[in-house]
Amino acid sequence: MNIAAKELRSYPKIYHKLLLLYIIILAVYGSMYAYSGLFFLFTNFAICFFVSVALYIDFNEPKFEKIINLWIQISATYTMVISIITLGWGYGFELFLLELIAIHYASPIKNFILKIMLPLLQLILFIVLYFTFGDQDINYGSQTLKHISFLFCFFMIAVKFVVLQDNNNISAIDIIATQKQNISYKNIAEIDYLTSLYNRAPMNEIIAKNFKMLSNKQIKSLAIILCDIDNFKNINDTYGHIFGDIVLSKVAEILNNKISKFGKISRWGGEEFLAIIPAQNIKKCIQIAEATRVAIHSANPNKVPISATFGLLYIEDAIDINHAISIADNLLYRGKNQGKNQVVSEKYEPNQR
Repeated sequence: MNIAAKELRSYPKIYHKLLLLYIIILAVYGSMYAYSGLFFLFTNFAICFFVSVALYIDFNEPKFEKIINLWIQISATYTMVISIITLGWGYGFELFLLELIAIHYASPIKNFILKIMLPLLQLILFIVLYFTFGDQDINYGSQTLKHISFLFCFFMIAVKFVVLQDNNNISAIDIIATQKQNISYKNIAEIDYLTSLYNRAPMNEIIAKNFKMLSNKQIKSLAIILCDIDNFKNINDTYGHIFGDIVLSKVAEILNNKISKFGKISRWGGEEFLAIIPAQNIKKCIQIAEATRVAIHSANPNKVPISATFGLLYIEDAIDINHAISIADNLLYRGKNQGKNQVVSEKYEPNQR
């Protein structure tokens, strides 16, 4: 599912729910005011109710999130103020301030000044209302009505916080899904689909990083190992390309099992693989390559004998990357010319050309 589809999915579940809850609050208090003969409050709540219904019906796309948020902020603040001025403190309207701040910070508004100033103004308004009307006597209804109003406000605010938490959970899930998708795309770009080894591009970066570490004396040595499956063209021609892929996968699996704990391996191209092993002595590097060669020769996928030839260049001094790989390649083909299925190794000397 693409990002646009996610936004269309999330929008009605969050902002329409908030707006719907606000419409319910307006309807309940509008009815209460009409019943109590408070026609000034009833008229104002009715206007806010019909505007909110219109927004709920017509403004149902993600691009209207900011408008919905600002409408709820402004109209709810206005209705809260006129209700407190008329009825006094304690009916629960003051609780809406906390809810409005929470909704505001959950909104997509990115303007820092607007993000800070609106809650600050609401806080100042809250303080002014408290000191002005905090001790005001009840003008309408009984203590029972006051308690019912307060509990209803508290319940509706609790429901809205649940909706906001749902929004946070959805956002977190979407972020995680997007991150996983990005990681998946990155893996597709970096990993060879057949062998599950690095392909050439990321391996070039790994090689460059290791050569830089060698040049800076962060590591003492590097081994470049080139591996080429022997007679691979004949295998393809004789047994078919599907079996050829099986051989490639099997060799890659062996390379990974034998070398990955010491260094990095890649499919360098076709039936050729390249590994880089840092910070091991030359004897250990040759042992690793030889053990890998033996494992490949012993594999016999589908009872077909296979083998591979290795060229290993051991480096302790700074050297051009391309020159190092070229030397390892020459060592590999020396092994091919000497009968294949062997490891040909050499330690690089600074005066070597």
